[in-house]
Amino acid sequence: MLLPILALLMVGPQAETEHIGFASGFVILWRTHALSGPSHPGVERAFLLVHGTNRNAEDYYRWALASTMAASETAKTIVIVPHFKSRGGGDSVEVGELEWSGGGWASGELAISGRTTSYDVIDQVLELLNSTERFPDLKEVVVAGHSAGGQFVQRYAAVNRMEARMHVPVRYVAANPSSYLYLNELRLQLGATCSENGQCSGRFVRYWDASNCTTYNQYRYGLEKRTGYAAGTSEESILSLYPRRSVTYLVGALDTRTDDSSLDRSCRAIAQGPNRKERGLIYYNYMKTQFNAVHRLEIAPGCGHSAVCVFAGPAGVKAVFGK
Repeated sequence: MLLPILALLMVGPQAETEHIGFASGFVILWRTHALSGPSHPGVERAFLLVHGTNRNAEDYYRWALASTMAASETAKTIVIVPHFKSRGGGDSVEVGELEWSGGGWASGELAISGRTTSYDVIDQVLELLNSTERFPDLKEVVVAGHSAGGQFVQRYAAVNRMEARMHVPVRYVAANPSSYLYLNELRLQLGATCSENGQCSGRFVRYWDASNCTTYNQYRYGLEKRTGYAAGTSEESILSLYPRRSVTYLVGALDTRTDDSSLDRSCRAIAQGPNRKERGLIYYNYMKTQFNAVHRLEIAPGCGHSAVCVFAGPAGVKAVFGK
């Protein structure tokens, strides 16, 4: 299986894109099956992968296909990768195409047009997948993301209002995000660590440096002062629903660098741990101990901060496809 996957990464299949429209504009998706086209019998799973901070959607499309091929699930899976563009980040934006300023797309903020959030885009994709006429055999939807896309997915899993309207289960896979959305003011004690086996060397307490990092519990890092799509979801709903949702934290075993230029090193992120691996282990344990969450943790051996490594490798295939 390795050689076909490597060939796919180097050459890639013929790219397929589709526009999905909103009152304020449209967003481009890379996908294997038309969301607005004819019926697709035999498609049992939707694998929606959100790109990282570089917004390289075509690369993520290929990597999602590589993961699907590694799972031997290409015939039964629709692969979807939305492209959240930013002209300020160097993207070419078509007339009428939605775009976001900075990294606001990663936390469900409004597009520059001011009428559509990035999380509304995922809601709309799920709405299209929810059609029993178009996808009569669909059994589940997996919403996944890596790095900034991992932040996107973890927060979307916590605040979205779409899952309750779906006729099939929705699962979420957040891979290697720089930070997480905490549900209260607690953070792990200074100097303590957590393991993948569900044990921590310290307790979760009010952040020790809260007086110097006064925004540590504000959105995107906590529930205070939520903005964008998240502002429309009540705290009570988040606290009730998120711990019960099917969420997997996918962590690269080697994603431990603290000098990575893309690593969030703000005081709000440092409150969550020193690097991405530690932040993932801590957050998983936080959700288990503080909220009795049903969430899962998968460690990707040999992987650093690499989307293709974590998703096309055994840990990612297990997280997405259950294999």
